[in-house]
Amino acid sequence: MLRKKSFTIIDGSVLLLTAIGVYIAVASLNNTAAPDDANQSDVVSTAGVTTTPQTKSGNENPFGEKVKTPLSEDLIRQYIHAMSHQKVKAKEKWSFFEITDERIDYLLGQLEINQYKNEQTYRDILTSWKEGDFSGAVGDHNAIWRMQNGNIGKATAKLSASEEKEYVESQKREKR
Repeated sequence: MLRKKSFTIIDGSVLLLTAIGVYIAVASLNNTAAPDDANQSDVVSTAGVTTTPQTKSGNENPFGEKVKTPLSEDLIRQYIHAMSHQKVKAKEKWSFFEITDERIDYLLGQLEINQYKNEQTYRDILTSWKEGDFSGAVGDHNAIWRMQNGNIGKATAKLSASEEKEYVESQKREKR
């Protein structure tokens, strides 16, 4: 004959503690969800694989490219250089990415997780841009351009607001 077992407070406590333990174990193994107010440029490392968290647009990289993180110094320069083209006059421009807060934040976040030879220059440029200050855009462009050993396309002046709008609208696609 089967005996009916009653559910005790101890049984409930064991069940609750087991559920909490499983939750903590799973969360520590798969910690890819950023809190609602987390800095979107934080990096999460899971089982030795480093990835960037989802940005507001749903892409891991707001430049729309799948790249290894932390970003290489060369790639940081390429992104800043391509964004600077939005603000400056130059004889030739071969790359373009529109400047957005999300992209600036992403690059600043990369500076937090890796060390770069020219980190202070990148930080100064991106911080100015984050604050809406593009008064040094020509110097910003040319500093990065020199790091890339540029010989064609030195920035000569800052675009006016109407020239900038026309330039951005004329771009068929973003590329580095």
